[in-house]
Amino acid sequence: MPNLPAPNPVTSWSDKAMWRSGLMAKTMHCCFNEAAVLQGKNAATNVNVVAAHHGVAVPYDQYAVVSIPNPEDASKRPVGVRVVGLDGKKVGEDALCPGLYGSAGSGNIYALACSTGLLLITQNNAAPEIKHLPYSNSLPQGSASTLIGGKGMQYFIGNYGPDRIVPIDPTQSDSFRLIQLPTRRVHFAVDPVRPKYAYVFTEDGKLNQVDVIKGQIAKSVPVTEPYSMDGHWNDSRPRIAVADDKIFVTDPLKSKIHVLDAVAFKETGEIPVEGQPFNIVAVGGSGKVHDEGHHHEHSHNHNYAKKEK
Repeated sequence: MPNLPAPNPVTSWSDKAMWRSGLMAKTMHCCFNEAAVLQGKNAATNVNVVAAHHGVAVPYDQYAVVSIPNPEDASKRPVGVRVVGLDGKKVGEDALCPGLYGSAGSGNIYALACSTGLLLITQNNAAPEIKHLPYSNSLPQGSASTLIGGKGMQYFIGNYGPDRIVPIDPTQSDSFRLIQLPTRRVHFAVDPVRPKYAYVFTEDGKLNQVDVIKGQIAKSVPVTEPYSMDGHWNDSRPRIAVADDKIFVTDPLKSKIHVLDAVAFKETGEIPVEGQPFNIVAVGGSGKVHDEGHHHEHSHNHNYAKKEK
């Protein structure tokens, strides 16, 4: 293991937060745990990184896993991660993760995407443990830079080139299953209700239902006119959100949101909006107590789209 720079302080998620990650674009990155926020307290916990950089901090009780910036140029992607205690002390050896970019949690595993494979982080009543999962030799040259985590089943899905995705089961000997898409990928999301499915929107205007277990596209349905991936990466393009038995797909050029039945996998309606809807997220209630005298006995979902005018 090469000698990597010593840490400097940065503020990250506290010990009572659950799976979280953050972007450390400044030397001080401030986050709060849920209990503190609900109580209106300005309480944060300091952990250590080397310098200001675009990175990640993942909390684990009295520890945090933090990214290590590139020692030659902190503006480039991080080169590894280290475990630090909330007392500021480094724990164990640093783990190499060249080109770190992209992270997600699924079940009891948090994954970081590297140019050489994935770092898998777990914890069993002690300091977090980090294992490197190298890319399979059967994969073409490339790497993942975006990860999403499965809900209800433990798996990850990463991008792997502009027109491929790779479902990842870290518990299997052959963890990576490459899926070739019909055209370039625009956006992808997992289904939290039907865990064997994920969805990929491609630039031909189709929504593709992916069977994660079989590692193949199960169904495809036309939703919008084609959206090219040429141009700026942040141009308005369709995004996907899943809530209950509905799939929502934004259509910025038409100023609307398409609504699909997730079971029948066909469009059932649309929602006109102003401007150009871009990001969309499904927000659900768990029915847990938020404060005294206010208790939801039911679960509910709301969908909100970020509009660009």
